[in-house]
Amino acid sequence: MYEWAKMKDPLWKVAAKYLLHGSLFLILYFALVFLWAFFFVALLLIGSFIGLIIGLIALFFVMGGLNSFLTDLIWSVPMRTGWKSLLAHGAVLFVSLLVVNVPHLIVDLFVPDLLVAMAFIVLYALVDGFVARKVANWWIKQPGEQEMVGATPKSFFKQCVKCGQEIPIASETCPFCGSEQTK
Repeated sequence: MYEWAKMKDPLWKVAAKYLLHGSLFLILYFALVFLWAFFFVALLLIGSFIGLIIGLIALFFVMGGLNSFLTDLIWSVPMRTGWKSLLAHGAVLFVSLLVVNVPHLIVDLFVPDLLVAMAFIVLYALVDGFVARKVANWWIKQPGEQEMVGATPKSFFKQCVKCGQEIPIASETCPFCGSEQTK
């Protein structure tokens, strides 16, 4: 079954969200790529092959982070934001968008017309939004899932003697009920 059929929103609203996602991704990515290009050239000048690898890794982080941000913002879907998730998310999105945009590049090569280019920009904003949302589905944070950064291990907690809430193990009083904790 199609994703839009499972959603509560009508098809036109889902299509508008895809268009918004693709358009915002295109605009923000275009702005960030200029900054990345300076960084990338500096890395290539410093260490050619290693600079190329570090530059591509930085690009994947930018793409993964940007798509995670937009997916959370537009679709209200919590995303995994650990460094491994962002790197893999960006790499998969990069390859996916490259493959999907091949027809667009071919048409632009053989039909260099401004009107056709503008029509393809709008069409591919919708397509890129759809692809970006589908790729983001692989990195949705599941209920109860925590990233390792910032997550406190369970062994650092104890139960309050009065109310039973989990409190820090070093607490002398419960922050919930105020009861004194026995030793």
